[in-house]
Amino acid sequence: MTDKNSKTVDESSNNLKRSMKVHQVVMLGVGGTIGTGLFVGSGYTISKAGPGGTLLAYGFGALIMYLMMMCLGELLVAKPIAGGVQAYATEFIGDSMGFTVGWVKWLSYAITIPTQLVASGIIMKNIFPSVPELVWIILFMVLLFFMNARPAEKYGNINFWFSSIKFILIIVFVIVGLGMILGIGQPEPIGFSNFTSHGGLFPNGLKAVVMTMMISAFAYGGADLFAATASESENPEKDMPVAINSVILGLVISYFVSFIVLLAILPWNQADLAGSPFAYVFQKAGFKSAELVVNIVVLTSALSSCNAFIYSSTRSLWSMGQYKQAPGFVTKVNKNDIPMNALIITMLFALGAVVSSILSPDLVYLFLTSLIGISNMFIYVLYGVCVMKFRKQMSKDNISVDTLKYKTPLYPLIPILLIILSAVVFVGMFFDPTQKSALIAGIPTYSLIFLGAHIYYKNKGKKENK
Repeated sequence: MTDKNSKTVDESSNNLKRSMKVHQVVMLGVGGTIGTGLFVGSGYTISKAGPGGTLLAYGFGALIMYLMMMCLGELLVAKPIAGGVQAYATEFIGDSMGFTVGWVKWLSYAITIPTQLVASGIIMKNIFPSVPELVWIILFMVLLFFMNARPAEKYGNINFWFSSIKFILIIVFVIVGLGMILGIGQPEPIGFSNFTSHGGLFPNGLKAVVMTMMISAFAYGGADLFAATASESENPEKDMPVAINSVILGLVISYFVSFIVLLAILPWNQADLAGSPFAYVFQKAGFKSAELVVNIVVLTSALSSCNAFIYSSTRSLWSMGQYKQAPGFVTKVNKNDIPMNALIITMLFALGAVVSSILSPDLVYLFLTSLIGISNMFIYVLYGVCVMKFRKQMSKDNISVDTLKYKTPLYPLIPILLIILSAVVFVGMFFDPTQKSALIAGIPTYSLIFLGAHIYYKNKGKKENK
């Protein structure tokens, strides 16, 4: 099952050192996905969809994430190579699609970095009003650059403990919240009446729930970040199945347990707060410094998510260089086996995006952030297509499916359902004014990338055949 676009596991890890432990791989996926959205943005979701609508919407997002992870799992365990969907699309669909999704993925990851940095700068500005946001952003960029310049195993350790802070907050939040719900340490129990009060489970109707589903589908964006470790994981064939199941379980538990507690304590019609809903719960429990503590945790959450996206976007760019879909110099590594050139380019792009957020927030920065909107669903569709192409290639090569160490369950239902539900999200975005700009910016941009790649590879093929 090889062709000109196929790479072996050894080739894919060329010059990178296999030293990352499985717990570090898992934390990259879970910690990278849970950013500021859960701690700050969840109030908006609750205020629009209500208690039942929020759980239903995030259940829909979790379903799409699960389907994607099942498809990714089969590919990643069978071929644990760097690049993820870019490498698989190149091998099973073609150079043009691999080139397109590679740059789409890198762009969306690289643009996510400045959004988290800007959020971090705003938080620090609130804590230290006299210090400009840009000072904090540059300081954090330098810190994250040096963290990512460390050897893979040391980076994994730093990221693991860095990301653990947000999970400590979630655990404390759940314990405090359950105490309030059950009346432990409180004058009287809050109970679960807020689920049915103030208009019931779905106070704003079905349309609000559907619109929130579109938003929740992106809440799990980054769940596949850990795939970038395929070339640096100690034992990818053993570690990747553990990572896949652990990331799914970690994300679902983190989101749903947090939301159940939050929805029980916070009335949905008071949830559209300027601050964090988590801070509201802690303040209601009697913690006087709740807002400051939550701000610090949200800061570390944003930075740890940013840290994971820097790692993954660097490896994505490195992988594209391996497939000659990016300049060859991005494949060079330093003495620590880190693709330093790819890291520098990623950080310079992030810095440019930060500058654009200051100089042209309504044009350049808005355009860049809009590109993130549809990238997740585009990537998810390709995971479904790639696993079907992979199975077709196996059949063509007379290789039994029984040889697979990790199979997509209920095949071909899972990849087909993934493609259909991702398409539903695409269509739904047309009816959501807040997300329509993502389609307007993303579809033409990504189409131009594909068209340019198609023309290039077509002409290249003609020259090679002469």
